[in-house]
Amino acid sequence: MKKKPGSCVQCGKCLEVCPLFKATGREELAPRSKFFLQSLDDEEGLSEKDFNALASLCLSCGRCAENCPQNMSGADFVSGLRSDSGGFLRSCWNLWLKSPGLMWPLASALSHLSSSRMPGAFGSARRKMDALFADSPEPWAALDVEKKFEGRKAVLFPGCVARYSRKDWTQKAEKFMNDLGFDILDYSGFTCCGSSMGSAGLLDVQNRARINNIRFWKDSGMPVLVTICATCLKGLADYSPDDFESDADYENWQNSLKPLSALLIGSAVKYGENAPEKVVYHHPCHAPENDSDELLVQQIAGERLSPVRKDLCCGFGGVMQLGAPELSRTVGRHCLNELLGDGSEKPQILSGCSACVIQLASLTDKDIFAGHWLDILN
Repeated sequence: MKKKPGSCVQCGKCLEVCPLFKATGREELAPRSKFFLQSLDDEEGLSEKDFNALASLCLSCGRCAENCPQNMSGADFVSGLRSDSGGFLRSCWNLWLKSPGLMWPLASALSHLSSSRMPGAFGSARRKMDALFADSPEPWAALDVEKKFEGRKAVLFPGCVARYSRKDWTQKAEKFMNDLGFDILDYSGFTCCGSSMGSAGLLDVQNRARINNIRFWKDSGMPVLVTICATCLKGLADYSPDDFESDADYENWQNSLKPLSALLIGSAVKYGENAPEKVVYHHPCHAPENDSDELLVQQIAGERLSPVRKDLCCGFGGVMQLGAPELSRTVGRHCLNELLGDGSEKPQILSGCSACVIQLASLTDKDIFAGHWLDILN
């Protein structure tokens, strides 16, 4: 059973893992500073406006909660704060997530009116849009997949990026599901997993998304629910028992969640002549400790894979893309520099989280590829 949070004792354990603090050295961005400011009387602390602005600077990575002896979560604190305060940025993020089929292509088209070399938010937005709608590279590996699930019904939960911009990921995922023997059902009734909505404080929107996804899954006969994004997997796994009509439905939901990578581990691998000399895997903040994406990449890359680090955050941060893009880029560049080392080699960077892929791809030079592990597979 999950323990209830206590009170911040200012121990500083969150400083050891907070990506914003590690990349900037600014302690006011760390969780313990926000909890401390919250505890002050109005006359002692910041104005409400300044406090809200500072306290909302959070990447929602969840690392602090994992390291906190009091089970306090900066991400949960900021989500509640954002929910209470509302604001223009939250409305924009809601629109961005609510209508991706319309907003994302429109934003991509408008971003191309600017140059990716422009400084600040305009250049960053252009690079993000380029990464969001990037073409797939030439694959360099193929899997000989065994039909282990013949006749079982399954539905893909592609996530927003694979569904609305990187549709090639969806096509490849369903191909692999077919190779595994699944009877594949239509996924069109799903909406966003709700993870990004929750971190932005859009709690009512998140709740509606959860109710919709559960209803569609039940109406589909409660099939195996296959995911290809680590954040979506966590978002779906975080659904509460209160979201379900019965404990049995909740248990079936949890048991139905299967990352595609876990189903492909053990498949024989064939390599193309264009296989890279070096591969780097970025472990997403929201990936489980036993990360099947990492295990699959390890199986495919073999000796090409550099030692995997689990202490790095890409800095995407959801709504921070609108509210504090420069902080997001600072954390992302710190992550990228750590992944690439001295820069003498040009590895391929792979991950299993859609947001991490977009963030890292927008920060890399053109001679370094950053993408989803599906990108490298035929």
